[in-house]
Amino acid sequence: MERDIYSNLLNWKENNSKMPYMLIGARQTGKTYILNEFCDREFKESVYINLDKAEDIKEIFNQTIEPEEIIRNIEANMNINIDINQTVIFFDEIQVSERAINSLKYFCESEKPYKIVCAGSLLGVKINRFKSSFPVGKVWIDYLYPMNFSEFLKAIGEEKILNLIEDSFNKMKPMLESTHQKALKLYYDYICIGGMPAAILEYIQDEKNISKVNDDRSEERRVGK
Repeated sequence: MERDIYSNLLNWKENNSKMPYMLIGARQTGKTYILNEFCDREFKESVYINLDKAEDIKEIFNQTIEPEEIIRNIEANMNINIDINQTVIFFDEIQVSERAINSLKYFCESEKPYKIVCAGSLLGVKINRFKSSFPVGKVWIDYLYPMNFSEFLKAIGEEKILNLIEDSFNKMKPMLESTHQKALKLYYDYICIGGMPAAILEYIQDEKNISKVNDDRSEERRVGK
């Protein structure tokens, strides 16, 4: 699914920023998905590490926060070669390791061209409990929210009506009534579904039938799923 924040990711890459990129947001908003898409599309090589699952990699940060040592030990643990000139490293669920977050400062300050992106859930709560300081000014931070209405329309293949809505707004000109009614119906569906990508995907798979989506959810609640 296309997300507006992708332009921010491209901006970070095109600026050759030394700062690691951190995407913060609630769970299930699509942080992992959009960062994986970005890494796969925009870099020759990528390494994905979920710190919530990779206890061996998480332990590396407990022993060192020096970038060169971190990379060498990741290579040894994963049995891979990392070309830092061509490879982006994605640390997912970084909120589980305060030491990993601290290390971002040193990746930023290193003379080597490290390319680091990371995602964190509920990181604002985590930061307030830090025993050490957050690397302020050393990390490029963005926030990912649930999908907005324009992202919803793009996801379900309704770009043409989105263009008409935007054109009508810019020209301060009312839409034709039939088109306006369709736009209202789609907005009603969006309000009922919400902006979580998984729910929107279910809506697409159910052929944009909001009643079927609601029936499926009612059935799940009934059987206790």
